[in-house]
Amino acid sequence: MTKRMPLSTTSTSRIRLIAIVGVLVGLSVVVVATGLDWAGFVGGMAIGAGIGVMLIGVYFWGYANGLGRPLVRSGWRPSEGSAQ
Repeated sequence: MTKRMPLSTTSTSRIRLIAIVGVLVGLSVVVVATGLDWAGFVGGMAIGAGIGVMLIGVYFWGYANGLGRPLVRSGWRPSEGSAQ
């Protein structure tokens, strides 16, 4: 069984920074596309791309959040016997 090594705080802060930048860029694309009233295929593509970038940023934010959690948690597992 392999043991997962924790990443440094610098790595997780970089991932969080990328996530924040991605969400802000995606939000700005959606706001600009809506504010300038881009219509048709190009407008829909810009709004869809902006939402996609925001979703990827949120994914990376959750990934960095999961990396910051402790590696070992104590808890009962059904395969380990009784809960008593």
